[in-house]
Amino acid sequence: MSIEIGLLMFPVLIACIFLGFPVAFSLMGVAMFFGYLRFGDALVHQFVSKVDEVASYYVLAAVPLFVFMGCLLERSGAAGKLFEAIHLWTRRLPGGLAVGTALLCVVFAAASGVVGATESVVGLLAIPVMLKYATART
Repeated sequence: MSIEIGLLMFPVLIACIFLGFPVAFSLMGVAMFFGYLRFGDALVHQFVSKVDEVASYYVLAAVPLFVFMGCLLERSGAAGKLFEAIHLWTRRLPGGLAVGTALLCVVFAAASGVVGATESVVGLLAIPVMLKYATART
């Protein structure tokens, strides 16, 4: 019974997405529907315990502070200068701007230790510089 439910979840998810539901609501709705079919009323207790487990994970409290750090670096211009310095090193390589972005990711991942914060910080920092170089070449 559980294998058939698992095999049925994917086509229902794809159908929900193609019908125009947002992906997050499609994932949540399909999981709740099929979870209720499989586990019944125990599903509520499983969801509550999982939310409590994730909410009590103390490392996630640092993520907004690292995003704030990235915003401060972007507003002060220090991150742009760091990105420019890294781009000077990687300029002659094929795809040097992308390699520089990857190196900037390494620097911020080492500084923060949180992948989600690194993605948002580098998104804040690299996109304006990449757009500047994209408009300069066209």
